[in-house]
Amino acid sequence: HSYCADDGIPELRQALKDKLSNDNKLTQSEVMVTSGSNQAYGNVVVALLDPGDTAVLFLPYYFNHHMALQMNSVQVSYGPTDPATLLPDLGWLRARLSDSSQPKVKMVTLVNPGNPTGVVIPEEMLEEANSLCREAGVWLVVDNAYEYFTYEAEGDGP
Repeated sequence: HSYCADDGIPELRQALKDKLSNDNKLTQSEVMVTSGSNQAYGNVVVALLDPGDTAVLFLPYYFNHHMALQMNSVQVSYGPTDPATLLPDLGWLRARLSDSSQPKVKMVTLVNPGNPTGVVIPEEMLEEANSLCREAGVWLVVDNAYEYFTYEAEGDGP
């Protein structure tokens, strides 16, 4: 008796890579199978951040993301959302990423659709967040665990 590969059964990993390519247009992805998205996010935190690093979560945040950051002694900078739309305030993020008077942000997390809000972040906004993070040398982590839990008209989801 033996365990399977640490990163998941190869056939399942390939099926997930095919899904990412076909559904999400992500063609240069590596995949690790976890017991759920909470473990996956915890793995990302451990891999990308060191104790004392700073990460951004937008309010209201998913409590398990906050717990993973706390458990790894990561400092959290809380980003605001627009009160009318509950979308992340990318103007605030732009300012925060360029503010040299505060600790450098190493990772930004977005949840799409949002948990707990259910708000779907428009593609243009995701692209802008990606550009901001890339220009600042910051990891952007997008949690799409709920990508199929939307109730818009056909074709309007994330």
